[in-house]
Amino acid sequence: MNEQIFQQNLTYWYKKSKVALKYREDKDRELHKRKELYQYAEPNPDFNLSMVNVCGVYEVVGGNPDVKDSFYTGLLHIDLISNQIEAHWLIEGSQTQTGYGFVFNDTLVLHFNYWAEEELFNGIVAYQFVTPEIVIGKWTEEIALENAFEMCRKLSPNELGEAHPEDFFSAN
Repeated sequence: MNEQIFQQNLTYWYKKSKVALKYREDKDRELHKRKELYQYAEPNPDFNLSMVNVCGVYEVVGGNPDVKDSFYTGLLHIDLISNQIEAHWLIEGSQTQTGYGFVFNDTLVLHFNYWAEEELFNGIVAYQFVTPEIVIGKWTEEIALENAFEMCRKLSPNELGEAHPEDFFSAN
């Protein structure tokens, strides 16, 4: 990815994140983290998306299709199980969605589904990794007239409460 496209994608990610978080009461902390990523992100020509490094937990902010000013937040957990990418979303703390997919040409492609009002909905999302931590998603579902967006930020080990590998080593 050349520098100009990298900067365009980065700016798009940050602006869409701000839009989705605009009306959130608890937005300041997440906006601060996204702003730091935005300010210090650099292209990494050595990064290649794989079924292993895509795994993790992501903070998600997104917009719904077909409804103006309809935004949501949530978590996305991606695992590699039996050589299959499995995804689980928790949207607005209560709606669960599940999915599966694969990595193709540095894009993560997932089929997802969820139940709402006793009806099963299906969709597809494609995630472009601008950096290992900054992800732009575009999604649609069978009933949508438009595509929607999801801007993701991969959570750090500190945010997950995991020990850093360096915690187990010392200079001695």
